[in-house]
Amino acid sequence: MKVAVVTGTARTAGIGHAICSTLLSKGLAVIGFDSLPIESSSPLPIQYPDRFRSRTCRVDSDPINLRNNLLSALEELGEKNVSVVVNNAGISSPFMPDEEEAAVDDTAGNGNRNKEKELLRLQRRLDQYDDYIRNNLRSAFMVSEVCKPFFPPPIIQEVHRSGNNNSNPSAKPTTIHRPMASIIHISSTRAHSSEFGPPHAQEGYA
Repeated sequence: MKVAVVTGTARTAGIGHAICSTLLSKGLAVIGFDSLPIESSSPLPIQYPDRFRSRTCRVDSDPINLRNNLLSALEELGEKNVSVVVNNAGISSPFMPDEEEAAVDDTAGNGNRNKEKELLRLQRRLDQYDDYIRNNLRSAFMVSEVCKPFFPPPIIQEVHRSGNNNSNPSAKPTTIHRPMASIIHISSTRAHSSEFGPPHAQEGYA
């Protein structure tokens, strides 16, 4: 039985939960990871008690904890390999920290910029940028790296470049390693990203 690992699966109305449901309906076993417990309204644990496992675990930090959770879920499923990884976890917001609230005060008596407020505005925006990188990029890399040792071994084939193996008997065949696992990155939560708009409404996640 093939096993899929999906991140960002806690919300029943979310993309990750829908991915889990689809994969389960196709006969795969699924291990869902999220920093929050799966919502109690999720039907998956009841519908697929033998093929669905959910783990509450951050996927952007502590790879050892992530690996231990993966191992325990695989053991419960009676499986050793991971054939599909879907990196869905991430955060998205159409706004950086409120520009008006964090705007630079230019009325400080002598007209000098309010440096403290400007630094606060900059720090808030940098903090949100770091959140995007950690949740949307670092998590995908970490989950992929943790799962890679559990991928099934590739199929090794020797293929002759010419269509007729007898056309050049002395030609050495090309060795091809056909992977037996897939990594899928969900890159956006919207059909159209980075829509045109006023400066304060430019999307910070695309």
